[in-house]
Amino acid sequence: MNNRCLIVRYGELFLKGKNRNVFIQKLIANIILTFQKNDFFNFKIKKLHDQLIITNPNDNELPKMASFLNQVFGISTFYLAYQLKNDLEEVYNFAGRINDYCQINFTTFKFDIRRSDKTFSKNSLTLQKELGAIVVRDWGLKVDLKQPQKVFYIRIYQDFIIFFTEKMKGLGGLPVGVSGRVLLLLSGGIDSPVAAYQLMKRGLQVDYCHFYHQKEGQNKILALGEKLSPYNNYARDVYLIDAQPLFTEISHIRKQRIISSLKMLNLTVKKRKEPEDEYHLKYRLIILKRAFVRLACSLAQELKIGAIATGDSLAQVASQTLESLAVIHQVSSLIILCPLLTWDKKEIIATAEDIGTYELSLQKYEDCCSLFEPKNPITKPKKEVVEKLEKKIFFWSEILESVRKKIRESKI
Repeated sequence: MNNRCLIVRYGELFLKGKNRNVFIQKLIANIILTFQKNDFFNFKIKKLHDQLIITNPNDNELPKMASFLNQVFGISTFYLAYQLKNDLEEVYNFAGRINDYCQINFTTFKFDIRRSDKTFSKNSLTLQKELGAIVVRDWGLKVDLKQPQKVFYIRIYQDFIIFFTEKMKGLGGLPVGVSGRVLLLLSGGIDSPVAAYQLMKRGLQVDYCHFYHQKEGQNKILALGEKLSPYNNYARDVYLIDAQPLFTEISHIRKQRIISSLKMLNLTVKKRKEPEDEYHLKYRLIILKRAFVRLACSLAQELKIGAIATGDSLAQVASQTLESLAVIHQVSSLIILCPLLTWDKKEIIATAEDIGTYELSLQKYEDCCSLFEPKNPITKPKKEVVEKLEKKIFFWSEILESVRKKIRESKI
């Protein structure tokens, strides 16, 4: 037995208790889906307690298959390896033919050997010395235990032995789908696609809803869903929602309505220096975002999804202060997940670049929130004022219901 194979290590899944098998079976299903989506069908997956062994009769396909494992959450590390018999002579012979399994383009090396099979005839330290001596004798290389140019990894199990030289880091996290589904409000900016990626990392399959006021540029939204789909079990469900009726009514809010609302609530009215056209915009964005949350919750409940999510990052903009988020989230009937809440912009941009959404997010597109973003936004909105203003919008409940009814027809 001298078979080439692909090893997948579980990582975090290994820590699960009685539910571990559920997580591992989901990981296997996701790996199978990824391979099949990329035209690999002739392979087998063997499940062990701490890893998967993937084989293919055409082992030349294994390096290509390995390249797609970087799209699957739930994997700690993975590597191309050779599977040997659990036999001491087999290991000695293998060391003498090391050039058949890796290119000799280095001068220093070491062996890293671990035994799960404690009945094996040699212990790890003795085996390291003996195999090292064979490689030094046959190939003129030098042992360097501190900073070797090449590490030969050997793992000894009861039924077989694994040999490999390179470890590749996986995405970590949990297999997509094992935690359920979430509906993400996808804006088209830099943040929300990164939020989607982080939600997937915790085992959530992500559906998207996007509110628009013009059809131009929707291809950008669809392209973001497509770019993220390999991480999302190739799901790319996007609901494009025409929010123009909301904009029309919210744009009617005037300064005097805000002032009168403050007086009726016995709240202090301070004299403002800013022009009227700046002042009366301040609550519009809050009202619009509350409407988006209400509609997203309604859609999520129809889809039997238990949570919605946003790309909010605390205090990044005025509508993302603690006070603003409290007022906006207050109308939600579902839990709202904000995976980027504590991230700074540099971290978000770095991840966007890594997953390939950054350049797409920079494409010109006027999103809904930019329409109602004042020059001097409010950072501590008052819930009582917002609620009073919403009541003053003619037929607001009917408008929301009208938009809601059209949502299911908007799936792309």
